[in-house]
Amino acid sequence: MARRHRQAACARRQDGLGRGRKLGPGIVQALDSLPHGLCLFDSADRLLFVSDGFRRLFGPPANRIRPGMHARAVGAASAAGAVPADRDPCGLWAARRLLARGATDAVVQTLADGRQVAITLHPQAGGGWTALWEDVTERRRAESLLRYMAHHDPLTGLPNRHLFAARLDRTLADLDGAPCALLCLDLDGFKPVNDRHGHAVGDALLRHLAERLRAALGAGDCAARLGGDEFTILLGDAAPAPALGFALRLQARLAEPYDLGTGSPIRIGAAIGVACAPLHATRAEALVERADAAMYAAKRLGHPYLWDDALDLGPVGPGAAAPT
Repeated sequence: MARRHRQAACARRQDGLGRGRKLGPGIVQALDSLPHGLCLFDSADRLLFVSDGFRRLFGPPANRIRPGMHARAVGAASAAGAVPADRDPCGLWAARRLLARGATDAVVQTLADGRQVAITLHPQAGGGWTALWEDVTERRRAESLLRYMAHHDPLTGLPNRHLFAARLDRTLADLDGAPCALLCLDLDGFKPVNDRHGHAVGDALLRHLAERLRAALGAGDCAARLGGDEFTILLGDAAPAPALGFALRLQARLAEPYDLGTGSPIRIGAAIGVACAPLHATRAEALVERADAAMYAAKRLGHPYLWDDALDLGPVGPGAAAPT
């Protein structure tokens, strides 16, 4: 008798009808209390159980979900918009196809309201499977913010030294005959502003200056703050003469007064050195050294300076050849 009772209970759990007949009330209550959405499917991809968390996650469309529905229909209730559920590359049915190939990696679906939901599937004994939906919107936003902070200057929002170095390496690796120019900038008169008006005004000055840099850039250009009052710019597809012309215009723009609420406009200058690839160097280290040397010449002369052989740095290290 006990054996027949256990077999009948198993049959009821597999028939896909009525939540209370498949799972005990305590288990149902526990699953419903989970913050995530949970669905159980049989080996024919028919729904056996849907948690209240699923309904909370997807709202009114989830009220159509009933045990016995096919997984494609369940996926339609959580579709990201007009994309059919069986064609959604990040939906439930896409995850089901991955599971059929033995993969249990999560897929991330963007909902119509902008939320992002991770769907993870796990195989169960007898060919069935479970699907777990988790709202990962805030987590992915935090991860995106951390990635941004790791590669950008927190004060100005410009790329930092590390991101700029990677951009420069990629540009030089993909030159393919097209020239580019590297500009090194060092501000003149910034320290007296800090000393006289305080760091808050100095920070505001750097933010305003960064906005002027951004406004001067073209679509293929990039500016970065290296630290302190040092900045750098990478001009894409720029030969020496146009790059020097850009530097002259930029110096004039940066020298215009800044109204920072100090009672009188603040003025600073900028020394700008220019080096071009492939004319002056083809390696990042050499190009940076030559642009930096040109910047020091610009400080002495009072105007942007383009690298030339008169600034020859000689070998870059013990036993090294001249930079190229």
